Amino acid sequence: MKPARVPALFLGALLAAAPWASRGTAQEPAGARVRGVVFDSMAMRPLAGAVVQLAHAPAAGRLDRTRSATTDSLGRFAFDGVPAGTWLLGFQHVAVDSLGLRSPLQRLDVRTMAPVTTSMAVPSMRAIIAAVCRRDGLKDSLAVLMGSVRDAHSDAVRPGAFVSLRWGEILFDRGGRMQRSTPIVDTFANDEGWFAACVPGGVPMTVRASQATDVSGNVELGVPAHAVLRRDLYVGAAEAEVVGPDTAAGGRAREERIVTRGRGAARGIVRALDGAPIAGARIALTSGAGESRSNARGEFTLEGLPLGTHTLEARAIGYVPGTAIVDVVDFREEAAELVLLDVSAYLLDTVRVAAARRLDAAARDGFERRRRSGSGTFVDETVLDTIRAVSFKDLVRRIPGIRFVRGNRFDDQWREHIEFTSGQRAPCIPVIYLDGAQLIHDRTDLDVIVHPASVRRIEVYLRGIAIPAEFGSNDRCGVMAIWTGPRRPG
Repeated sequence: MKPARVPALFLGALLAAAPWASRGTAQEPAGARVRGVVFDSMAMRPLAGAVVQLAHAPAAGRLDRTRSATTDSLGRFAFDGVPAGTWLLGFQHVAVDSLGLRSPLQRLDVRTMAPVTTSMAVPSMRAIIAAVCRRDGLKDSLAVLMGSVRDAHSDAVRPGAFVSLRWGEILFDRGGRMQRSTPIVDTFANDEGWFAACVPGGVPMTVRASQATDVSGNVELGVPAHAVLRRDLYVGAAEAEVVGPDTAAGGRAREERIVTRGRGAARGIVRALDGAPIAGARIALTSGAGESRSNARGEFTLEGLPLGTHTLEARAIGYVPGTAIVDVVDFREEAAELVLLDVSAYLLDTVRVAAARRLDAAARDGFERRRRSGSGTFVDETVLDTIRAVSFKDLVRRIPGIRFVRGNRFDDQWREHIEFTSGQRAPCIPVIYLDGAQLIHDRTDLDVIVHPASVRRIEVYLRGIAIPAEFGSNDRCGVMAIWTGPRRPG
């Protein structure tokens, strides 16, 4: 691994100017022992590998002797034989240096031979947010996500790796109309493999890292407002595989889908909030890979997983689904723990709400008229309201003849577009209509422009099916029409 670049803490202080700084303590003059701990307030643990420097300050603006030490795995450091006088103490670490920050210096007055104990920590969250966001982040309720991108096989850092973040936002225009958007922030790891991104605080988001053919999973997390979250991302080899169509438990048909496979494995345990193991829970990556069931002790093992950082999900009857982030790597084995909440303690009593559904009469009548014709596949709110969707893809996965394809170029490897497979010699890209308007015929990732909670109705016309005049298209692949707006029970 490339050694970390550590800038000098003290201007004008050179190690060559420290004639008494030697390797052996026997040659050093008698003096006090200065010791302490450096703490990582972002990860809430001691900071290992930090370079601590101690410089003698005989007069204001003057430094004449400097010594260095590196913190151990517990963040500890020590200097022996420190003569009486005034000293300045500081540290540097790649996690702080990557942000262009420096730790505050401490003044130590050594007057006797008694040991001197002190502690230091990384700069405050306010300073880090200001450095990354370059504005008053505390005023704007912003937060910072930072970490390193690492190799899932060797744990080496991956300089230049690509990191992409996305989240959902709800905005109101001047007319009071609600609009949904999916902002995307892209960044790259620096020469030391570190990345930092300014994000809205308290908003769930999806993060993904990639470099060449190595990728991570879609990691679901959130950063509290005015806080800094440290999260390393591991990337590794993965192979795409088309699965299905098949039949799930209970006899429900599942359509053809794409999942990623690999040679990794993960194990863990599923518990209730009181610590009792949960048997029979279904565990899988949110990508759909490696499905398993927990045994009587709540334990599970998943094999054939792609290497990298992924989101693990557990579901059990009577419990609210739970997730955990797991690092599937070659160089260590960790046990994941998923804690599920009892649904009876989580949900409130049922509240009956009566309201009238306000839909555009012409659009609704047209939808019903086309459905009565028996041509095409139609999905309305009665079905959409039963789907626990976190993306638009979740709404249409059950429609036969549809698959999702991720781009293979650098600029589109994050995005997934829809292709029709039924009735085709080869998969093709359909024409997409959104609220009656035709979108540009391209590899469009609908998750970017369509929020699942806003979808009211979906129409699909595969090749060989007569396409209604409203969606006049000469394209031979087919048409998907999406209608959006507030969904209200009626």
